Amino acid sequence: MSLGRAAVTRGVLLRLREQIEFTERGKELLKMKRDNLAAETNKLLIKITKRRELEKHLMDAYEALKAAYMSVGFSQLQSQSFTVGLVEAKTRSRSVVGVLVPEIIIGKKPVINSVTSPSIFDAANKLSGLVEELLIIAEAEARIENIAQELMLTNRKVNALERVLIPNMRETLRYIEGRLDEETLEEFFRAKRVKAVIRRHAG
Repeated sequence: MSLGRAAVTRGVLLRLREQIEFTERGKELLKMKRDNLAAETNKLLIKITKRRELEKHLMDAYEALKAAYMSVGFSQLQSQSFTVGLVEAKTRSRSVVGVLVPEIIIGKKPVINSVTSPSIFDAANKLSGLVEELLIIAEAEARIENIAQELMLTNRKVNALERVLIPNMRETLRYIEGRLDEETLEEFFRAKRVKAVIRRHAG
């Protein structure tokens, strides 16, 4: 709010005090939102830390798949893979701390009981056990991206209120209070002079 300036009246002073109080409440709500977003991000990061362990399991599954390929050949491997059902999953949006994030819902999981080759079964067993973990990490990464954007935006808003808007409003408040105090003093001394003049004329 520019110091040059707001009208110097009691009404403006009262409205400005109300605006500052309202803005302070808004700042506190934004800080609460920021803290909740940060907490949610930390929870998601814990999920993502499991990625390295998952990658090791994927490499083990890949090695098992290579062993199956070397054992039975491509045609048999492909034929057996057709007997395994696909993973059924869908996504939907949900709100987390006011931010829309994706949610992956896993439906039907692959059934590998129809696989007859021991080497292919071993590879399929290892891979099918990792599908859900892969989807959980993918969901967490997508959520973090959305929440991180909102977190940065909220943090910028808090900083703008704390460092710019509220200090400027308080500066304007002090200016108006000072001007009103000066006007009150001027009015007081003016009244004293008028009384003095009246007394001299009366005497």
